[in-house]
Amino acid sequence: MAVLMMTVFALVSCLSDDTIETTPQCAITGFTINSITCDVKVKKYDQYGHATDTIVQKTLYGTQVHFNIDQLNGHIYTTDSLPNWVDLTAVVPNTLSQGDVYYKLQEEDELYFPLVSGTTTIDFSKTVELLCASTDELSKRIYKVDIYKRTSNADTLEWKSLATNLTIVGESKAFHVGGKVYVFAQNEAAVPVVTSADSKNAGNWSTPITVPVDNNSVVWFNDHFYGLGSDGYIYSATPEQLENDWTKASTKKVERLLAADAFNLYAYDGEAIIGSADLTTWTTQGTTDLDMLPETSINASAYTSTTNQNLQVAVMTGLSSQNSENGVVWHKSSTADMSINQPWAYIEVTPDNTYGLPHFGHTSMTSYKDALYAIGTESGTYKYLYRSDDNGITWHSQEGKYPIPDDLKSANGIASIVAVDKDLWIIQENGKVWQGSIQ
Repeated sequence: MAVLMMTVFALVSCLSDDTIETTPQCAITGFTINSITCDVKVKKYDQYGHATDTIVQKTLYGTQVHFNIDQLNGHIYTTDSLPNWVDLTAVVPNTLSQGDVYYKLQEEDELYFPLVSGTTTIDFSKTVELLCASTDELSKRIYKVDIYKRTSNADTLEWKSLATNLTIVGESKAFHVGGKVYVFAQNEAAVPVVTSADSKNAGNWSTPITVPVDNNSVVWFNDHFYGLGSDGYIYSATPEQLENDWTKASTKKVERLLAADAFNLYAYDGEAIIGSADLTTWTTQGTTDLDMLPETSINASAYTSTTNQNLQVAVMTGLSSQNSENGVVWHKSSTADMSINQPWAYIEVTPDNTYGLPHFGHTSMTSYKDALYAIGTESGTYKYLYRSDDNGITWHSQEGKYPIPDDLKSANGIASIVAVDKDLWIIQENGKVWQGSIQ
C-alpha cells in the first residue's frame, strides 16, 4: 500500500525528477486499441432453420476500430459502434502523446495512474478519463474517452417461416411502402398482378389485382408506383389507385425502367440512361457501357450515404446477356442541389475485384441496415445470402455468418427479398414468406 501511495503521489505531481527531459506540450495525438477476443454465443441452424445456441470465439482486430480525437473539447471516441458481443471491460489502449498519460479507475476518483501504451488494461465499458501532463509540470489536459458499441447483437440472423394465402407466379418485385408490403408478379394465367399485406401480418395477403404494366419493370418514386406499359410508355399509380387508376405519366417512350433515387426516376431510351424529376423534362444520366445495363431481374435501392448525409447513393443490379460470369451492378451518387450528380457507372469485375455479384438466376436485391443484400438461384436452387458493404462493389457470401435455412434452399419457388422495418423478408411464389431479423 505504501508503494502504491508513493506512485500515485508521484503521478499527481507530474514526476518532478530533474533527470527527465522535459517538454511544455501535452496532447494525445493518436489513440488505438489492441485486438479483443471473446467467447460469443451464436445461433447454429439445422436443416429446418431451427436455431440452437453454441459458443464460438470471435476477434475484433484493433485495425478495425477507428477513433476521432476532438482536441477542442477533449473527447476521444470511436467513429463507428463496435459489435455488441465485444467485451470492453479489459481493453489495452495504445497512445501517441506529447507528455505523459494517466487514467482514472473511477470517474469520481481524484487519483490518476500511469497508462503504459500497449500494456495497461482499462475498463472502457463506461467513459474513461485520461490526463495528459507535460513533463515540465506546467501544463495538463483532460480527455474523456468513449468506445461505443451497438445495443443489440448485429451478428446473428434468425429466420422464421410463415405459411400464407399468397398466390403469385414467377419472378416478383417487392416494396415496403406506408406500412404495407406490395408484391408485383404474375398470376397463373401469366397476367401481371399486385398483391399486398400489412407489414405486421405477413400471413394475410390481398386478392391479386391485375395491373397494366410489366410487373418486373415497377419502380417506386415520389409516392407513386411506376411501370412500363406494352406500348413503351410509363404509367403510374399511387397505392390507393392500383386497381383502376393507372395513368400515363410521360410522353417519353423508353425501352426499360431502371431505378429511382430521392431526386429522379431513371430509364433507358435506347441511346442513354435518362432521368427526370417530373417525367416531363429528361436529362442524360449515363452514356457508357450501355451493353452492360441489366435486361432482366432489375432491382434498385437508394439510400443516404453513411459518410455524407447530403449524398444520395443509388445501386442497380440485374442480369445482362453480355455478361455470363457475373450479375451486373451500377452505381450513382447525387445531391439535392445537383452540386454532385455523377452519371450512372457500371462496376466492372476486374482481376483486382474478384468479388463481383454472382450470375444468379432471378436476382433480387435490397438495402438493409447500411448494407446491400442479394439472393438468387445457383444451379436452380437458393444457396446463400450475399452482402455488400461498399455500395455494390464487392459481394460476399454470408454462408457462415447469416445462413439461409435449408428449407428455403430446397423449396421450389422463385423468391424476392425486401427490407421491412427491422426485418428482411424473402417472399416465394409457393406462398411461403421468410422473415429474418439481424439483432
